[in-house]
Amino acid sequence: MRLSKKVVSLICLASLTLGFTSSSKCSSTYNSSLSSIKFDANNKSTVEQMSVVKSNSDDKSEEIAKEEARKAKEAEELKVLEEEKSRLENEKAKLEQERKSSVTYSRENITLLSHITQSEMRNVLMHYKGASTMSHLSDALVEAENQYGVNAFTMAAIVALESGFATSRRAVEDNNLTGYEVYSDDSEGRLFSSQYESVLHTARHLSKNYLSPGGVYYKGLSVDAVQVSYCPDEGKGKNWDGKVDKLATGFLKVYKELYL
Repeated sequence: MRLSKKVVSLICLASLTLGFTSSSKCSSTYNSSLSSIKFDANNKSTVEQMSVVKSNSDDKSEEIAKEEARKAKEAEELKVLEEEKSRLENEKAKLEQERKSSVTYSRENITLLSHITQSEMRNVLMHYKGASTMSHLSDALVEAENQYGVNAFTMAAIVALESGFATSRRAVEDNNLTGYEVYSDDSEGRLFSSQYESVLHTARHLSKNYLSPGGVYYKGLSVDAVQVSYCPDEGKGKNWDGKVDKLATGFLKVYKELYL
């Protein structure tokens, strides 16, 4: 009976020992699980932070790439525009040179346009000996060509011959530069409100009555044909047509010296 008690006591002691060990083991396992959970949480947070940083970095890189692409496109467009501008300027310069080369006068056809500009005509008159006194008429001479189709050099020559380069009494007092309605030295001639009007009125008169088929004085398109009715007395050895031709040819020569 005593032996049995000892055995029972040993069994109880062993049970207590095993229980304690099991409890310790469970506690250790529990603590380990908590640590693992805590680590996993920290690790997940780090990964998420790294993911955000990477995402921001990718977005920034994409923005930089887009900006560089935009600048490259703008640079290419600017290059194309500059090339087109250069091409147009070269084309314009070429056309301008062709125009200058085509500026002309013909004794045989005074309806052949000169294509001279107002500034060029002014420059020609300033450089032609004695013609600077009529340089203020450059606009009127070119306008006469543009409106009525009478060569500007021809009109300049008629003005120069008939008014002494815009210095005659009639030119100064009556604004009559072309001998309009002057049939003799005693003729009063037409009075004009301005010298500009005198040039354009004469050009219109020549165009309608001298240079148009069916015109009352039409004899042809040459200076010589105009002279027959415009200045009939000058045909008797006074050489009106030759003088006009010489002046117009001289103006054209000065033009070529200045621009070609």
